[in-house]
Parts: sequence; C-alpha cells; structure tokens
Amino acid sequence: MNILEQYNKKINGEFSFFDRMIIKGHIFGFFSISGKKHFLSYNDILLKDFGKYAQNVTEQICDHIKKYTENKNRPLIYLTSSKTSKEAAALEELKRSPVYEGLICTLSVVEYCSTLQPIMNKEVGKLELKNVNRKCKYYYLYFMDKAFGFILSLEV
Repeated sequence: MNILEQYNKKINGEFSFFDRMIIKGHIFGFFSISGKKHFLSYNDILLKDFGKYAQNVTEQICDHIKKYTENKNRPLIYLTSSKTSKEAAALEELKRSPVYEGLICTLSVVEYCSTLQPIMNKEVGKLELKNVNRKCKYYYLYFMDKAFGFILSLEV
C-alpha cells in the first residue's frame, strides 16, 4: 500500500512531477577559480596530476556503489543508451525481482556532463583548470520506500 492509499481520507491534494524530482548538492567554494585552486592546494594536488587524482576518486566512488549494490544482492544494470528510460528499466527490474523495501537496482549509463580538466593556456604557457563537456559514467539508485513507494534516491 502506498502513502496516498494509506492516508487518502486525510489528503486534500498532491504534487505531481513530470518525471522525477532531483535534489542536487554543490560545494559552493568549488565554483570559483580561487575555490578550485584552494581545494587543490589544500590537498597538495598539482594541476598536472589532477587527471590522475580525479580518476582515483572516480574509481573509489564506482567501487563503493558496486559493493553497495552487491551487498544488497541487487543487480547493477548497464544501459547501452542514455535515451533509455531509467524509470522504466527500474520498474521492469522491480517486476522481475520484487522488493518491498530497500534497493531495487542500480543503473549505470554514460551521459554528457560538465567536468573539470586541466588545459594548457597557450597565452600564458600554464595549465588551467577548465569546465569541459564530455561523456561521464552516471549511476542511478532506485529504491522502494515503505512510506513513499518507488523512488530515485541517488544520482551519482
């Protein structure tokens, strides 16, 4: 029983969203050039080493998500196209292997994103950290919640 059915006599209305509600967090100090430089300096990361550092952090995040999914005995599903409906894929997995509470599945897909990359500024002859658009790996974790039902809880 979902929350709307459970409390239908007490509910006067509901919000309806097109697809999903996504809440994202940002490290505000990391948006400015000085914030990025401070972060790298504080962590003793040279611009020439940023790619290796970012790859290491990415691998740690990917490993953590894979282990989390495995520990919950749920599938990690790779989607071959970013145009595939993630919600439909998660609902299909829910139908195939029902879950009444907890992780339904983790979806992995390659999509375009804005990311940081050291780029040589030819005018001054130095590396600079710039935002660039490129393909990145995303993870979507879908859960079944007792109170809210089917939810996308995390996009990484």
